[in-house]
Amino acid sequence: MFEYSEFNIAPWGWEITVYFFLIGTAAMTYVYAAAPAVFGNVFGGIARSMEPFQKTGMLAALLLLLISGPLLIVDLGAPERFLYPILHFHWTSPLSWGALFLPLFGLCIVGFLAALWFNRPQLLKPIGILGMLLSLSMPLYTGLDLMVHQTRELWSNPTIPVLFVILSVSSGTALVSVIQLARGQFDDRTFEFLHWFLYVALGTTLALFLGELVTLLYGSEELQQAWTLINERFWVQFWVMTFGLGILAPFLLMIVTHYWKSAWVLTLAAVLAAVGAFFFRSVLIYAGQLTQIYY
Repeated sequence: MFEYSEFNIAPWGWEITVYFFLIGTAAMTYVYAAAPAVFGNVFGGIARSMEPFQKTGMLAALLLLLISGPLLIVDLGAPERFLYPILHFHWTSPLSWGALFLPLFGLCIVGFLAALWFNRPQLLKPIGILGMLLSLSMPLYTGLDLMVHQTRELWSNPTIPVLFVILSVSSGTALVSVIQLARGQFDDRTFEFLHWFLYVALGTTLALFLGELVTLLYGSEELQQAWTLINERFWVQFWVMTFGLGILAPFLLMIVTHYWKSAWVLTLAAVLAAVGAFFFRSVLIYAGQLTQIYY
């Protein structure tokens, strides 16, 4: 069927995959840390369970951001290329917006930490709101970076940005769960808060995974080529790491938490969901670069 096809090379390597994963994790970690200041008594005040996590969460988000930036620069090959999308700004370019929002997001993290350090609680809410909007833009712009490639049908899908946001919820929840468990601050309110986010993330991820599956099975010739490629070269990442360990296993563990509210079980479910989030992104990134039919 594909005897006239030619596989491309994949110029986006592991640096971009790790960058997308870490920047999404940093974004959701910020949301958790800023939640008490932004939401306060909303939703029964459950967000206040994250108050002990505020300073630690902001430091974790800043550390991830400091790791992510060099990864992006290394992938570009030359440091000055990072400045190009800002100096030559294009309103329709997700890359330009991402390059602009990335340092602004870092400033929000630093500003929130400074407000905590100097005891300026009146500044926490406005900085938290602005930072949450910027944190949402982090995984959103990475998904848009793929979606705008109209010649690559695996990427040219409006669900990709939404998927990347949801995958960030999973990885961020995993990091918060591990930190709070290690610090001995995983109480019942924290369990309830994280449990809700993880359930929504897993349910949405499963729906988007099945939607992607249907698209691959019944889509165009290029999408069917992607389906062949995934099953031949990326079947472990797609079926085992993403679907098996990253979606089904966490769902089973979440069912267990209905009968046994264990912080350890919830943390394990979140970590497995984060593993699935990483490999789901990586399969889409690599397979999307390798598939393109030439006539």
